[in-house]
Amino acid sequence: MNNNFFEMLENYLKNVNVKDEKELEAKVQEFVNNLNSEDFDYELTPLECAYQVLDKAEKAKSKKTALKYAKEAYEISHDCLDAILLQVSLEDNPFTKWSLLDEGLEYERKRLEKEGYFKKDKIGDFYGYLETIPYIRGLCFKIDFLILEGKIKQARDLCKEVLKLNANDNTGRRHVLLAIYAYLEEEEEALKLLKKYPEESFEVLFTLAILYYKLGRNEKAQDYLKKANKVNSNLLKFFKGTMKDNPKILEGFYKPGDSSEINMYFQEYYFLLATVPELDIYAIEVLKNK
Repeated sequence: MNNNFFEMLENYLKNVNVKDEKELEAKVQEFVNNLNSEDFDYELTPLECAYQVLDKAEKAKSKKTALKYAKEAYEISHDCLDAILLQVSLEDNPFTKWSLLDEGLEYERKRLEKEGYFKKDKIGDFYGYLETIPYIRGLCFKIDFLILEGKIKQARDLCKEVLKLNANDNTGRRHVLLAIYAYLEEEEEALKLLKKYPEESFEVLFTLAILYYKLGRNEKAQDYLKKANKVNSNLLKFFKGTMKDNPKILEGFYKPGDSSEINMYFQEYYFLLATVPELDIYAIEVLKNK
């Protein structure tokens, strides 16, 4: 029998409870591992073959070997956008990165349009369909590269596009967009976004503190700084240089209220923090007198 890869994966995940994107990726990897190890009595589609080769790429011990397998996977099936995304993550040359990413996203968008995923009833729920998840990830890749190259307004527009396609925002692009609004000092847009996605997490509160600090609105800036430090008391410790990292938190992960959350913020939003070089002095004065 000749099943569609995504149908098979969807059936595999039906009874699996995943909390976030990382857990979903782990379960997808688990599925691919099973696909590789078990003896299925059906003919694999090109996409399924591509994912099998992509699995070899992700397990490769060298960057060169990983890139070789990723290219091979995409040659087997251009429907495997994840193969392009892996190539992009491994590629050092920025021109090659952009060429690969734009090629992959353009092909994927046309494919999804042809299959009806850009119809009104599906737009807004792109993380609800396994077929469209790689496209959202690809757009998030592009947002990160745009920010890295200082193309902040292009990143802003693409964040809006991602939130339009994926209203539940499983990838946290609303937080990136809020940071961009703070970078651009666009209070009105920031408040509109918060009205749509209301929350008082550290990530949001500290970004608002920076926004109002940049706008010279000290009362609001200080209020949000205190709220952010209340949600995560490691903020003042970070600025004073006394914060201790939590060895129990694996690299690439963070826990709300933990020092790892502070480290995550300062890594993710470097582009915003670079615009406020004396924020540490200001924050210490505000928070030590709270």
